[in-house]
Amino acid sequence: MSAPLLEYPVRAVGTVTRVMQWGMEGPLVLLLHGLGSHAGVWRAVAARLAQHDRRVVAVDLPGHGLTTKGSAFDYGLDGHVHWLDALLDALLEPGGEGAVHLVGSSLGGLWAAGFATQRPRRIRTLTLIGALGLAPLELERRRWTASYLERMDRSSVASRLRNAVLDPRIIEEALIEEGFRMNNSPGAADAFAALGRYYLGRINEDVQLERLAARAAPWPLLLLWGAADSIVPADAARNAAARIPGSTLRLLEGAGHIPHLECPGQVVTALAALIEGRS
Repeated sequence: MSAPLLEYPVRAVGTVTRVMQWGMEGPLVLLLHGLGSHAGVWRAVAARLAQHDRRVVAVDLPGHGLTTKGSAFDYGLDGHVHWLDALLDALLEPGGEGAVHLVGSSLGGLWAAGFATQRPRRIRTLTLIGALGLAPLELERRRWTASYLERMDRSSVASRLRNAVLDPRIIEEALIEEGFRMNNSPGAADAFAALGRYYLGRINEDVQLERLAARAAPWPLLLLWGAADSIVPADAARNAAARIPGSTLRLLEGAGHIPHLECPGQVVTALAALIEGRS
């Protein structure tokens, strides 16, 4: 039986975010989604992962989902590290274990990697799924992303979701509608505009490959990639695995950029093995 879902708001650094939680006790597993997405994309993974005495939490990143939106937040790496620090303080018991199993997908992978290198004592394990931040982005790619952040009509949302997976038939109309509504809610346009400026101006300053390679903390690092990822190709993961001592690379056949939607069972198996020290 799947763990029941709890949903509640948490305030961190002036931003109110939605928390989706499966499981009531056990080590905390925190899931971060990608650009233009929301916490709900983790539903299938989180419910299964929480079955074995784990507290699994997915959150809406600032400017996304049901969070506070607008241009006031610092949408760069430092702003997200500060926010994650405060979020963990709110989620973890005072005086209890302050470290987390952190999982980040796509742009959420950049925030997760940056948090891990800046706050290494707060990490138990780190998993990056199709993550940005392991190599600089070319100007054309950065301009393309900034441009699509201005287009949040239903057709554009649907197209981006379908292009991010190997089999577009898995993208249900309900997921498209949910993303469209959230990405057109009050303040969302200002948030996406700020993220677009970050892509154009600063994202390459925050590449984390060398910092991860030089990390002194001994926590395990899993690179979990869809073998058919066309957004962040698997070659980026192969290069990172070769450069980062102690990292593990797992390629998931039959998956593109969002394997937690495409093959949640395989993602759960890989995460459980890492958390339990079996990877």
